[in-house]
Amino acid sequence: MNLELNLSQKQILSQRMQLSVRILQMNALDLEQYIRDAALENPLIELETPVETEDPGIQRVKKLEWLDSVDESNSFLYNMNRHTRSPDNGSPDLPLYEKDSGLSLADDLLLQLPGFALPAEGERILRYLIADLDGNGYLSSSRGQLLETLGVTEAELDGALAVLHRMDPAGVGAADLRECLLIQARRMATPSTVLIHMIEDHLDTLAKNQLAKLAKTMGVTLEAVKEARGLLLTLNPKPGNGYSAYNAIPYIRPDLFIVRFESGFQVILNDYRQPKIEISGAYRNLAGDADPDAAAYIRDKLRGAEWLVSCLGQRKKTILGCAGAILERQKRFFEQGPGHLVPMTLSDVAADLSLHPSTISRAVAGKYLQCQWGVFGLGDFFSRNVSEATDQSQDMVLSQLRRLIDEEDPAKPFSDQELTDRLGKLDITISRRTVAKYREQAGIPAAAGRRKF
Repeated sequence: MNLELNLSQKQILSQRMQLSVRILQMNALDLEQYIRDAALENPLIELETPVETEDPGIQRVKKLEWLDSVDESNSFLYNMNRHTRSPDNGSPDLPLYEKDSGLSLADDLLLQLPGFALPAEGERILRYLIADLDGNGYLSSSRGQLLETLGVTEAELDGALAVLHRMDPAGVGAADLRECLLIQARRMATPSTVLIHMIEDHLDTLAKNQLAKLAKTMGVTLEAVKEARGLLLTLNPKPGNGYSAYNAIPYIRPDLFIVRFESGFQVILNDYRQPKIEISGAYRNLAGDADPDAAAYIRDKLRGAEWLVSCLGQRKKTILGCAGAILERQKRFFEQGPGHLVPMTLSDVAADLSLHPSTISRAVAGKYLQCQWGVFGLGDFFSRNVSEATDQSQDMVLSQLRRLIDEEDPAKPFSDQELTDRLGKLDITISRRTVAKYREQAGIPAAAGRRKF
């Protein structure tokens, strides 16, 4: 039997410190709910509606100025949303919600089922296939899995699939994208043999936008390929999307506002709807007259309520401090808008506030800020410089990269090397590989994919 003595250090957070960390990480909505739940559990916590104490005239002026700022924000978002609409797809890059038909895909398909007058076994197979569809309208199970699960022959499965492929919306029941597009192409009023051939054998080449190569390989004219490509763009790669359940983008209540008044920018904590905590005086008085057990219970609840108030005050101080540091370091962004972030790290803000970077990380996680340019996560304002030799942030570089691509000749788009050279003329010195990485992160295709014939 060997006895060993090991010395080690462990950091153990008390329950109170854990609560403090937890509250710091909460966003405005979560915090409001937590306070209400705490009031239900602790009889010493009384919630009150915030009382306006500021002079009504001054408050009215501030509200009007704030509303002007919000109107500017809404106008900026509206114009950005409108200008990002494409005549090809008619949809904005920032949808407010996913398309909703009011009817699920499965329900719609089952309503069509009686029109095919299938025998009992055929209907059983088809009902299973409908239930197997995912949200995009594709089969979730492989052909082998379907045969094994249903216990049917390949001919019986093919017969049921043929019926499913005749249902609307066109393209449902496909095993993959290629089959989905083929189903739709073959159901066109006037099927295009070039389009069908293109989907069957040359979809990868088409995805690279190599139309001239495609025309040569298929032995057709470039105009025929362009016409087939135009038809392809009318097909729906996810036919089940229109039947997805309504999925609104999660509601975001900004934790902070940065408003531009005549005197300058101001940080406003969005705690107007947060219940105000008061500690019950009646229970305080009762603690001295109650029996020992009741008095101990009241003292315990009193300590809990006081600690909650302390945590809320510390949270407010930390978040306002973070926002103030962000405003000070990123003033160019708030004055000029996206594309003007300067390099800033968690350590920078931590040094400004004399806090640990982990505290800053918790304070900004899941928090949102609204300014005249829109709503942004606090974490979005942290951007590293592209290299040690420059003080330009990734946000600035990406903004310039997008501008160059927007201004290029669509028939002769810039290669990554050309983009690198042009950025160099703007005193942005980065490698071609870095340009390619930023371009891919922004979802921008390579030159071949951007070329328009």
